Amino acid sequence: MRFLVTFFWSFLLVNTAVFIVSAVDAVTYNFGFATAMSVVTSLVVFALDAVNEDLGLGQGTKAE
Repeated sequence: MRFLVTFFWSFLLVNTAVFIVSAVDAVTYNFGFATAMSVVTSLVVFALDAVNEDLGLGQGTKAE
């Protein structure tokens, strides 16, 4: 479920960012490019999550 939510928000936010940047630069909005960038962003987030769990940083910290 977290992968679907991550992809959904990545898709939404990256497409919004690409739309705004293309509007500011006065170029045509490219949906295919924005979707590809959202997939890449999702994969980077998934990889960072895996590294985070491998390092044991995903567990809460205790104040000792």
